[in-house]
Amino acid sequence: MKSGLALLALLVALPAAAAEPGELDVQPIAQMMREIWKTQKTDSAKTVQQVWTRTVGFDLPRPFVAGFRAQSIGRFIIEYVPDGETVQAWTRLITVTGTRGAGAARVDDAMLASVLYDARSCPDWRYRDLGATAQPGLPYRTLVIGCGTEGEAGSERGVIAFFRDEEDSWTVQYAARGPASKGLEAGAAAAIARLKPFLTCKTGDKACMDRK
Repeated sequence: MKSGLALLALLVALPAAAAEPGELDVQPIAQMMREIWKTQKTDSAKTVQQVWTRTVGFDLPRPFVAGFRAQSIGRFIIEYVPDGETVQAWTRLITVTGTRGAGAARVDDAMLASVLYDARSCPDWRYRDLGATAQPGLPYRTLVIGCGTEGEAGSERGVIAFFRDEEDSWTVQYAARGPASKGLEAGAAAAIARLKPFLTCKTGDKACMDRK
């Protein structure tokens, strides 16, 4: 594992969320990441993305590259897969999302997270809320979702860092399929913490600590 200073030197600043809706070309971003992995001996690169009123950041691990990026009215998404995989056929997936207006719902964070992510999309659906994590920037809740028996073919597990302010909501997500999902639920909090997800503060934020 390289030092934090080495990671900061590899800051990947992605374009801000586009004004016009639709799928956006990720190939320039993917190629930039391939060059980083090719030329730098580092395990991860800090990645930042302007989504609505906040900057979303996390540590992108080797060898992930951007695979899909799109925006619709009130929604933003960018997905990363290991180089050589696709967003249709992946073993591991990292996703950043933004949902405009969701934060204004008059419910607490746990209820809003449940409404948005407790999808019950399979007979053996799994949903767990592991509670809030305080950190510099906006705090987040850790959620676990999934289907199937962990580690078996056809199974999926996802860990979500769910951020919310008085207007909008955002996520940084890590998911794994099949054998790659084994042990993810038990180690969910540590798995998402390794990505070091964060959202920047705004002036007047409550429950938000400035990052040093």
